[in-house]
Amino acid sequence: MIDQHDVQAPPIVARALGARYDGDLALQDLTFEVQAGQRVAVVGPNGAGKTTLFKVIAGILDPTHGSIAIHGHGPGKHVCVGYVPQRTQVDLKFPVTVREVVMMGRVRDIGLLRWPNREDWEKVEAALKRVGMAADSDRRIGEISTGQQQRMLLAQAVAQEAQLVLLDEPLSGVDMPSQEAIFEILDDLRRDGVTVLVATHDLNLAAERFDQVMLLNRRIIAFDSPEQAFTRAALEAAYGGHLHVIERGERLAILADTHHEGRE
Repeated sequence: MIDQHDVQAPPIVARALGARYDGDLALQDLTFEVQAGQRVAVVGPNGAGKTTLFKVIAGILDPTHGSIAIHGHGPGKHVCVGYVPQRTQVDLKFPVTVREVVMMGRVRDIGLLRWPNREDWEKVEAALKRVGMAADSDRRIGEISTGQQQRMLLAQAVAQEAQLVLLDEPLSGVDMPSQEAIFEILDDLRRDGVTVLVATHDLNLAAERFDQVMLLNRRIIAFDSPEQAFTRAALEAAYGGHLHVIERGERLAILADTHHEGRE
C-alpha cells in the first residue's frame, strides 16, 4: 500500500542522475520527472543506458551521482515498483510453473520468511486472469510461448500491486497478436492509474502508442510527447547514422532497423 505522501509525490523524480555499468559511465546528468498514470517509451540505440536506467529506478543498481526518488522514496525502498527484465535474463529452464513465477511478485510484500497465505494466492490468481494466463498457470515456464512469457512477467508485477511498472523490451520477439494483448494489459493498468515505462527499439510504435518519449543516449536527448521528441535533429543526435528518417507531411517515418552493437 502507498501512503498519502506517496500519492502526492510524482512516481519518478531524477536530478542530475548518473550511473556506471561495468565501470563505464552509462548515464550522465539525467534530470526528469514522470507523472502518475503516464505511459513512457524509453528509446535509444543499444548501449544508450535504457536497462541501466531501469535498474537504478528499481533499486538494483546504485547511482554514482545525483538523486532519484520513487514516489518520494529512495530507489529500492518501496514495494510499488514492478521491474520486468528482458526475457533473455530469465532462466526459462528453471523448473517452476507460471503460477509460482507470478507469486514471486508477492515476495517483497510478504517477506522471505513467511509462506504465502490464501489472500496472496487469490491475488496471484486474479493477476493471471487479468493477463489471460489463468488456463496456463500450472504449465512450466519453458513450455509457453514468448508472448505468454511476457504476459506471465506482467502478471508478476500486477500481483505485486505495483504503482510503477518497468518493462525492458517486452515486445521483442513477440508476434502482433501478443503485442496487442500486452497493450490491452497496459491500457487496463492505465485505467488504474499505474505508471508504465517501456524500453523499446520500435520508434514508430513509441510514436503511436505512448504519451511521452524519452530519447536516451547516456544523456537525455529529448523527453516530451512523441511529436515534440522525435525531431530529425534529436534522432540524429541519438542514433547518428544508424537510421534513416523520411518526412511524411508533418510526421517523420523511421525506416531503418535501429539495432547495432553496444551495451545497455
